[in-house]
Amino acid sequence: MKRITIILPICIIIMLSGCNDFLDIKPKGEKIPKTVTDFETLLNYESVQKVSDTYPAYLTDDVYIPDVAQGTATPGLNSIDQSIRNLYLFKKEVFGDAHDDGFWFASYNRIYYYNTVIDNIMNAEGSNEQQKLSIKAEALISRALEYLYLVNGYARHYNASTADKDYGIPLILDEDISKKDLVRASVKDVYAQILSDIHTALPDLPLQPKGNAFRASKAAGYGILAKTYLYMGHYTEALKAANEVLKINNSLLDLKKFAVVKPQGSIGRTNVPQDIDNPENIYIKFAPYVYGLSSKAFGSNELMNLFSQDDMRLQIYFTKNFRNIPTEQYVWAPYLRTNLAVSSPEIYLIAAECEAREGTIERAMTLINKLRDNRIKNNSPLTAKDRTDALEKVIEERRRELAMIGMMRYIDLKRLNQESHFAKSVTHITNDIAFTLAPNSPLYILPIPAKVLRFNSNTILQNER
Repeated sequence: MKRITIILPICIIIMLSGCNDFLDIKPKGEKIPKTVTDFETLLNYESVQKVSDTYPAYLTDDVYIPDVAQGTATPGLNSIDQSIRNLYLFKKEVFGDAHDDGFWFASYNRIYYYNTVIDNIMNAEGSNEQQKLSIKAEALISRALEYLYLVNGYARHYNASTADKDYGIPLILDEDISKKDLVRASVKDVYAQILSDIHTALPDLPLQPKGNAFRASKAAGYGILAKTYLYMGHYTEALKAANEVLKINNSLLDLKKFAVVKPQGSIGRTNVPQDIDNPENIYIKFAPYVYGLSSKAFGSNELMNLFSQDDMRLQIYFTKNFRNIPTEQYVWAPYLRTNLAVSSPEIYLIAAECEAREGTIERAMTLINKLRDNRIKNNSPLTAKDRTDALEKVIEERRRELAMIGMMRYIDLKRLNQESHFAKSVTHITNDIAFTLAPNSPLYILPIPAKVLRFNSNTILQNER
């Protein structure tokens, strides 16, 4: 077995600059994982309990940033990082040579750890084969989730007619992160690998997670499978996977029982349960900043107009008086640790969308109304006159429920822009100048980091923006 680094908080240094390899990340350390416990430690390490990123949300119609910050606690275009400003104003240049893209580098860093487990766990000392297979399965679905978010950020959205030709992302499937002359696998091949990882893992995932929802389970595997098929537009398969999740965990939190308890606070502002205490969390992986976009974005007028005053998502998650500073717009300020892996509300929404697309309208409305009953005081059940009406209502509810959650709306815009009925332009305004992101614009596709291009100049092409 190759020398590899065991990831323990007290003995690991992750260098994010100064390395001469593909990822610009080189773990350092001397311990070699040998036992099953050693490899399990890799899956329990804090940095591996994260995924994806939140900054693509600044490309969406959910986010509003005023020209000037309304105090020190909320953002303005005059005070935010240049890269975020570039995204919000739909600039071709986002990061520049001097600014690393944490989404790319952190994702591949975690993939390195998952590959370490996948490559070596079956030869580890101790335990039985089934436990080893279970740990390997957890690493496989975690790798699949990383690649699912990466391909949705750095490539065109999946389209069956072009996926075999569209540039995807590099597929790193072993421990060697120092490779050069890497190539971008096609979008089709990336999705094929994601599906292969999930289907390989599913038989060996436990019915219940080991300990808590930071560890994977069958529901987690089916949840990632449902997301993958939804993004591919394979709605029958997505529905089957979503239903498998709901058979295991269909819990919903009744937000009507919770409230803002510290109106002028930030962390601890609400009494909504978090992490393992929230039954909606099926598989937990946080955003890089665990509180996501909390206090880093305002809700756009378009988004806020979707909420009724009786909607607890509006009352609990947004405010016009953050840390005792009045604001003209609603600030996103739930200060809940953002789960970007698998949650039951998202699964309800996937199932409802697929039911609507399949024409089972009554079932779609039943699923949506169950979610709304747990979110809105005196909810009036939604009805739909036909399949199109049902689908529109489901998509709108999805936008309310998943607002500001990682890349959710960003990916939804990319996938829905492929349907003429849902395609839309996004407009952001600053200093009375309108900046517009057209449907299917190449500016939706994130740029490959400059460092990656330098180390692979002959094999990796930049995305056209």
